[in-house]
Amino acid sequence: MHPLFNKFFMKLNLKISFTTFFLVSTLFLAELSAQGRPQGQQSEMPPPAIGIIKGRILDEITGKPIEYGTVALIRVRDSVLAGGTISDPQGHFRIEQLRPGRYFARVQFMGFETKTLKDIAIKPSEPEINLGIIKLKPSAASLAGVEITAEREMMVNNLDKKIINVDKSIASIGGSAVDVMQNIPSVTVDVDGNVSLRGNSNITILVDGKPTGLAEISSGDLLQQIPATSIETIEVITNPSVRYDAEGTSGIINIVLKKRSLQGLNGMFSVTAGTGDRYNTSVNLNYRKNKVNLFAGYDNRLGKFNSTGNTERRTFNDEMNSVLFQDQVMRNNRDMHSFNAGIDYSLDDFNTLTFNYQLRRMSFGNRGDNASLTMNELNDTMRYFNRYSESARNISSNNYTLSYKRTFSKKGKELTADFIVNDNEMTGDQNITQTEFTRGFDPLKPALQFSSSRNTNMMYVAQANFVNPLSNGGRVETGFKSTLKNLSMRNDMSEFSYPINDWILNDNALNNFDYLEQIHAVYGIYSGSYKKFKYQAGLRAEQLISESDIINASDNFDLSYLSLFPSVHTLYEITEKQQMSVSYSRRIRRPHNHQLNPYVDYSDSLNIRYGNPKLKPEFINSFELGYSNFWGKNSINSTLFYRYTTGVIDRIVYLLDGGVTATTYENLASSKAYGLELIGNREFSAMLKANANLSFFRSIIDGSEVTGLEAAKGNMWTAKVNLTIIPVKNASIMIAGNYRSPEIEAQERDEAVYFADIAFRYDFWENKASVNLRVSDVFDSRRFDGETWGEGFNIRSSRKMESRVLYLGFSYRLNNYKRQRERERDNQNSEIEMEEF
Repeated sequence: MHPLFNKFFMKLNLKISFTTFFLVSTLFLAELSAQGRPQGQQSEMPPPAIGIIKGRILDEITGKPIEYGTVALIRVRDSVLAGGTISDPQGHFRIEQLRPGRYFARVQFMGFETKTLKDIAIKPSEPEINLGIIKLKPSAASLAGVEITAEREMMVNNLDKKIINVDKSIASIGGSAVDVMQNIPSVTVDVDGNVSLRGNSNITILVDGKPTGLAEISSGDLLQQIPATSIETIEVITNPSVRYDAEGTSGIINIVLKKRSLQGLNGMFSVTAGTGDRYNTSVNLNYRKNKVNLFAGYDNRLGKFNSTGNTERRTFNDEMNSVLFQDQVMRNNRDMHSFNAGIDYSLDDFNTLTFNYQLRRMSFGNRGDNASLTMNELNDTMRYFNRYSESARNISSNNYTLSYKRTFSKKGKELTADFIVNDNEMTGDQNITQTEFTRGFDPLKPALQFSSSRNTNMMYVAQANFVNPLSNGGRVETGFKSTLKNLSMRNDMSEFSYPINDWILNDNALNNFDYLEQIHAVYGIYSGSYKKFKYQAGLRAEQLISESDIINASDNFDLSYLSLFPSVHTLYEITEKQQMSVSYSRRIRRPHNHQLNPYVDYSDSLNIRYGNPKLKPEFINSFELGYSNFWGKNSINSTLFYRYTTGVIDRIVYLLDGGVTATTYENLASSKAYGLELIGNREFSAMLKANANLSFFRSIIDGSEVTGLEAAKGNMWTAKVNLTIIPVKNASIMIAGNYRSPEIEAQERDEAVYFADIAFRYDFWENKASVNLRVSDVFDSRRFDGETWGEGFNIRSSRKMESRVLYLGFSYRLNNYKRQRERERDNQNSEIEMEEF
C-alpha cells in the first residue's frame, strides 16, 4: 500500500467517532421530533389524532406534477389552521395526525390560481381521506384560441435554482455544454471555455448530481466534451443548501444528461456537421420492461479550430526600458468520445438499484508558432526568436456508480445511497523547437526541448441521504459523504545537446508530485412552513485531511482542519403571483492540485507558470434577497446579492530577471462583491417569446499589497437576450445576444466581449424528426482583450478563436422520444433532486 495511504487511514480512525456521533445524533433527533406529544391523563385526552389527508397536485394544462405546492388544511368551526405541507417532486402531499372533524383545504402555487376544496370530513370510522388528483390552472388571463402543446419554457425559476431546458436553446444545435453556458443568466465563458458565475470562476460542476472526478482537466475541457444534444437540463444554484458539498464559492452548476424510463424501446439520434471540419454524433437509447430499465448512450465531438493571439509587454527598470512583442498562431484539433450504459432494477415497489458506467476518451493536439521580438527604448532589436511547439494530450476516464433508493409508504420519506469510483489518467508530451535569429546565434541549430507528463487520479465517494417528513408539515433531512482522492503527477523535460548529439534530462524541470485528500462530511436540515412563509435551516461539517508530497525536493505539506457551513433559506408568498426570498450560506474554495504543484511550465520561455504548495483555502459568506412576480406566462425575477470572501486565491504575475514574467497563486486578504440580477420572461404573442437577463455587480479586492499594488476596485455588468420566433407551425427561429462589460481582477482588466448567434429548426414526420441550422458568432466579434500590470511591467494581450461557424444538423426520435419526455418527466435515481424546501 502507498505510504501516504497508511498515514491517511491512521488519521481517518480519529475522525470516525466524530462522524458517527454527529450522524447518529441527527437521525435520533429527526425521529424523536417526528413522534407525537407525551400522553396526559386519560380523562383529559382529546379524540386521537389519527386522521390522514393525501393527494397529488398537477398542472391542469401540461399534466405535470407541481413541486412545492402549498396545502393548508383549515378547521371549519373556527377557521384555525389545523395542518399544512408542501408537495414533493412528484406532486404528492400528505398531512397526518389530524383529529376527527370538518375541514376545508386551500391549495396554491406561484403563477397558478388558488383552489379551495370544501366538505372534507374525517371520521373515526374513515380516518384516511384521499383527495385524488388536484389540478391547478395557470393564472393566465385567457387561453382561448391558443393551441396547447405542453411545451416547456427555455428557462424555469424553481425557488432555489434556475433550470435551463437545453432543447429550447439554440446551443443544442451542433454545440457543446460550453455553448449552452454562454446563454445562461449571469454565467460568462472565457477564451478557453472556462465558466464564471457573477464574476467568480470557482464553480462546482456536477454531472447528474455527481462529481466528475476529472480534477486534472479544466472546466473548459470537460464542458467541451459534452455535446448539447446529450443534455436534458442545466441547473444553476447560486446559494446552495448544506445538502451539497461546501466547495464552490460562486455556486453549483449541475448538468443533467438525458436518461428516461419510458416503457418499451425509445431513443434519439442526431448528427451535426460544421464548417472547419467539425462533426458531432449522439445516440441515446433506453428500453424498459416491467421492473428493468436499460439505458445506453454514445457521443462524439470531432473538430479542428485555429486561434491567434498577440502580446505587448513593456518593462520598466533603472537601466533601460524594453518592449516585448509576441505573435501566436495555434492550430488545434480535438477528438472526444463518451459512452455510458446502465440498468435500473426495481426490487419491489419501494427498493431500486441502479448501476451506471461511463467511459470518456479525449485527445487534444496542438501545433503553434510563437514569434518573440524584444526591442529597447531606442527601437534596437535586443532579441528575436521563434518558438514552434507540437503537443498531444490524451485523457482516459472510467466512472462506476452504484446507487440504491428506498422509498416508504409514507410519502416523501426516502433513503438514497451511492458508491462512486472514478479512475482517470492523462498523458501528454510536447516537442519545442526554438530558433534564434539574434546576432551571435546559429539559426541552423535551434534549441530543442521535449517534455512529457503522466497524471493519474483515483477518486472514491460514499454517500447517503435520508429525508423524513414530519406530522407538522415540516421535514428533516440528514446524510453523510466521504471522498478520497489520490492524485499523482509526473513531469520531466529533456534538452538536446549538439556537442554529444543526445538528449540530457533537465533536473531542474523534474517534478514528481503526489496529493492525497480526504473530505468527510455530515449534515442536517430542518424545513417547514407557516401559512405563506417557508423556511429551511441546516448545518454541514466537513473534515479535511490532505498531504502533498514533492518527491524530488523531499518536501511535504500536511493540512487538517474542521469547518462548519451553515445555510438558511426562507420564502414568503406575498400574493399568488408574488414572492420574496432571503438566503445565506457559507462556502469554501480549496486550492486545486495544479495551483499547489510547484512544477514550472516552460511552454513559453518568457512567461513561465508554477503553483504554490503553501496556498490556504478561501471562505465566503453569501447573502441573497430575491423577488419574483408572475403574470400570465410572463415573469420577472430580481436578486440582490452580497459576497464577502477571506483568504482570496488569486493569480499573481511577477517580473523576474532576464525579462521573464512568472505567474503563480497567492492568498490575498479579502474581497467583497455585491450587485443586482434581473431576469425577465415575456410572451408577446404565440409567435414571439423573449428571455432577458441583466446582471450588475461591484467587486473590491483587498490585500493586493502582495503584488505591491493598491486594492483593486471595479464594476461589471452582463446582458443576455434570447428571442424565439415561430413564423409557421413546426418551425422556429432563435436569436441570442450576449454582452459582458470590462472586468477587473487584482492585477488584470479584461475588456468587453460581445457576440450573437442565430438558429433555425424545423420539425417534421409527425415531430419525430428535426433539421437544424445554426450560425455561431454571426458578426465574428468574439475576441478576448486584456491588460495585466505589476511592479516594473505592463502587458496588453489579445486572443481570437475561430468562433464563426455554420452548423447543419439532423435528429430523429424513436417512438417520439423527446415528446414523451416532455409529457412524462419522472424522477431519475441518477439525478440528485435539488430541492431547497
